[in-house]
This record gives sequence, structure tokens and C-alpha cells, in this order.
Amino acid sequence: YDNAPARTMQVVDDPDEIPDTKAEFQRIIDKTADHPAIIQAVERFEFYEQAKRAYCIVQTAERRLYGNIILKKGVVAPS
Repeated sequence: YDNAPARTMQVVDDPDEIPDTKAEFQRIIDKTADHPAIIQAVERFEFYEQAKRAYCIVQTAERRLYGNIILKKGVVAPS
């Protein structure tokens, strides 16, 4: 179990700022997830390191700053 199955990059020089993209990601997760999930903001270079270890990368048309998110999949129970 991971307390923060979603990660975004911290805003450079203002780690407490919450970009619009992160707020939107949180709304989507809250609306669709079976249970609450925290989005952890990760320091820029740590985010890059975690992204390097990703199993899969999906490119979207998102063009806003800080529009990247790392999602960690857990066990998927049968329906």
C-alpha cells in the first residue's frame, strides 16, 4: 500500500504552491477513485528520477506547466 500513489513535480522555487494542474488531478482522483488518494509533490530532480523508473509513459496533449503526473498502480481486485 502506498499513501501517495500519485506524484507531481513541486513548483520550482515555490514548493508550497499548488498549480492548477495538480488541483485538477486531485479533483479527478477524488471523483473516480474508490478511496481518497494523496498527490505528493516531489522535488524536481527526484521527480525526474522516479519518471526514469516508470513502467509506462503516456504522452498527452497537456501543454500547461506542471502537467505531468506519476501514478502507481496497486493490486486490482476482480470485479
